[in-house]
Amino acid sequence: MVDTIVEKDAIIVFEAENYASQTLNESRQWLSFSETNSESLSHNFADADLPHLDGASNGEYLEILPDTRTNHDEALIPGENFTDKPGEMAILSYPIYVTTPGRYYVWARAYSTGTEDNGMHIGLNGDWPESGQRLQFCKGKFAWTWSSQQRRPDNHCGDPTTLWIDIDKPGQHMLTVSMREDGTEIDKFILTQDKNYTPVGMGPSVTTYNAPELSERTALKDITHYYKILDANTYFTPNDASKEYFYFDEWRKAAAINAGKPDARNIFVRASYEVPAKLPSKALNMQLVTLSEIDGESSYRVFINDQLIGEFTNAETTIDYSENTFDLGLQSLKQGDTIHVEANAVTNGKIPEGDITAFSRGRWRALVLQHPLNKR
Repeated sequence: MVDTIVEKDAIIVFEAENYASQTLNESRQWLSFSETNSESLSHNFADADLPHLDGASNGEYLEILPDTRTNHDEALIPGENFTDKPGEMAILSYPIYVTTPGRYYVWARAYSTGTEDNGMHIGLNGDWPESGQRLQFCKGKFAWTWSSQQRRPDNHCGDPTTLWIDIDKPGQHMLTVSMREDGTEIDKFILTQDKNYTPVGMGPSVTTYNAPELSERTALKDITHYYKILDANTYFTPNDASKEYFYFDEWRKAAAINAGKPDARNIFVRASYEVPAKLPSKALNMQLVTLSEIDGESSYRVFINDQLIGEFTNAETTIDYSENTFDLGLQSLKQGDTIHVEANAVTNGKIPEGDITAFSRGRWRALVLQHPLNKR
């Protein structure tokens, strides 16, 4: 996958080899040259010069081959080794993301060894505006050289910053480069809104976006094919008798009981959720996800309205806060039904805490509504 090219502070910088696609390349193709690309270094296409890796940015560049017209004495064949029509041959595409629309002056870094291998066209979003045609390299022969000069009838070498593209709105755009003369070698591109800017050396660093790594889930790891996850904090509310004991453990993402209050021990604390209007017409499978605790094996009860549909007890564990998933089977729910989840705080007498033993806190994370596996 190619790097994502973005605009930063009204400048866009990218390596020529970082293209997303190459099209209309039946007659001429852009070939990548690098020390690691042995196939390109040993090619058998017509090519009047040796690779020019020394000084190439990122150690890589593109050349359009075969090169059958290196000077005026060799035949010019329109549509084969030359085209003055942009977008006709060997198109490179570069997706770019822009936040600052406006006029961008285009600079390209190229290596030219003659008068017939030093031109290309620049387009945008399928269009090839006059301002982006005939990018020309005259100076700096036999060296990597920057140019933003447009070839014109009265000035074949052009003047600096006479080649540009206008990006009229922010968002994703497709910058395109097409062949004008075969044998052209390109290394790097810069688009800038600063008309007075002139790049030196290899130019600035590329402006690419590196997305942060996605965080993997640390909770509800075994839950799949769900219709809805009713997490304890968002969907459930303690009833009046339970409010003073119920709290949400933010660190462990679980409902919990304040077992520091003696009268909260060995009783069931209830939290409830009222079913809204929109639910699948068919029955859903229910699962309760709880957390094991080393200081006690809490029990849980689940009701729909006043009907008990399941009761469970955490198994004894040596791993604190590991998830347990208890299956409640298929349940048909309708608007206005109330689901109650109850938990208790108990001790197994194994974890000292001052002159008593520690109590588990009846932690549970969510009630999950699942699509039945055979009815997805």
